[in-house]
Amino acid sequence: MTHTVTHSVTVTTTAAAAGGACTAHDLTGTYTVLPGSQGAGNIVYSLKVTNASQGACTVSGVPTVAYLDASGNALPSKLYPNDGQTTVVTLQPGGSATSQVRFSPDVTPCDTGTATTLRLTMPDGSTLDAKIDPATHLCGGGSLQPRPFTAAS
Repeated sequence: MTHTVTHSVTVTTTAAAAGGACTAHDLTGTYTVLPGSQGAGNIVYSLKVTNASQGACTVSGVPTVAYLDASGNALPSKLYPNDGQTTVVTLQPGGSATSQVRFSPDVTPCDTGTATTLRLTMPDGSTLDAKIDPATHLCGGGSLQPRPFTAAS
């Protein structure tokens, strides 16, 4: 007589482990001035996200960003995505992608608040906060021009 035993196994994977879209939980971020970018009332900051998870995940397109003051309140802003070729960037564990964001820190009208944090909203709705280095004013009616993510060099 033969007995057959069947075992069922359920495996749950995160988006990162499966190589899907990164969530804020998968990433760390920095937001710093791009050296030499100041001029004509504009400045460019570089948003750099790094995969801190154990598996690959992806970022793509133009990031959705907002500026927050020291109390966590959103400052008025308008996103004007800077057209560019959108590519899917696969981030292996420890891998990074960047997006350059141009804005006007000193063109009137200027909000009286100082932006200390950049909030990145991921496609799944999760958010990642990065300290703005250095903190800045958001002027010119809050016009932000982010570029699509590219692989960090």
